[in-house]
Amino acid sequence: MKKVLYLGKYRLAFSTARNSYFFVKVKIIFTAFYKGKITLRKIWNAIICNLSFYFKTQKSGKSPIIVSVDLWNECNENCVFCRGSDGKIYDLNSSKTDSFIPKIKLDVKYFKQVVEAFKRDLLMIIPYVNGEPLMHKDIYEAIGYANKNRLLTLIASNGILLNSNNSDKLIDAGLDFLKVHISGFTNPVHKIQHRKGDVNLILKNLETFNKKKYEKKSNTLVMLDYILYNHNKHEVDLAKKFADNLGILFNVRPGNPKFMEDSENVQNTVSFNFRKACDWPWKALTIDCNRNINPCCEYSVFSNKTPYEQIEDSTDLKQLWTGQNVVNFRKEHAKNGRVNLEVCKKCDRVGLGFKY
Repeated sequence: MKKVLYLGKYRLAFSTARNSYFFVKVKIIFTAFYKGKITLRKIWNAIICNLSFYFKTQKSGKSPIIVSVDLWNECNENCVFCRGSDGKIYDLNSSKTDSFIPKIKLDVKYFKQVVEAFKRDLLMIIPYVNGEPLMHKDIYEAIGYANKNRLLTLIASNGILLNSNNSDKLIDAGLDFLKVHISGFTNPVHKIQHRKGDVNLILKNLETFNKKKYEKKSNTLVMLDYILYNHNKHEVDLAKKFADNLGILFNVRPGNPKFMEDSENVQNTVSFNFRKACDWPWKALTIDCNRNINPCCEYSVFSNKTPYEQIEDSTDLKQLWTGQNVVNFRKEHAKNGRVNLEVCKKCDRVGLGFKY
């Protein structure tokens, strides 16, 4: 399966199990330099984190490179692969049959707590994990707070709530990167995966956001992310033409096959060595809406207890990052890779990134 990233007139094809968004990350870095959000201290921290992972040391940098904070795991599109027909979130813990993850809002104060703890060394903070970020009324406050403290921000949205008013608020808050996904260019196709989606509304909202972006002279990066299946591949070119006409980034990635009729089309058949350690314990943190501090985003839909701890008002996040729980998790990854860790043993993520 080839995945294609379109950047302007350039077409770049590559094969991989998941989307690394390499060229998007390059553009984000250039944007960060332009906005003064990258310092020598942050560069040095990122280098230390990467070297620590390479040598599998117990310690890492002074801060993660990226932190994801799930302000609310509610969503308004009801995708087949992550939720039941009633909107309940699937629990990926296979030992618990017919169980679901509760829907909880996180107080934005914990987002600000992360910013204050790591702002001198952290590169990016992502205010979403498993939900639709625009459903949380404080998302704009969170982005604005991160922007004020010179941290890069990114959200992935389904675009349904990206109306004129919310577009204004996102741009004014200083959002650096907006990624909007579709899985078809017409509603009958798009709704095969997204039960409550409306691709016509999503595309209209993207046009509105892009217009306002230019009116306000914003340099927010915008990308249309096309989720590819057998049933929607005939509409890829229509989506690309739409993105080209708007002058935004366009990306194609394989979809999640869970409960999809053509699932055999999107699975990568290349074998993966699950004894290979994951980058995330050395480079990232995730805080879910239940206040659990986790090694990665997959824990947000897995009902096992976090191997770290829960965030409280008094939690010293910098001390946690260098503490014994995190060190023990790194030790296990360094020694055995993913095979002995319930969440990790079927995960083939390589590299650092955002969830989707």
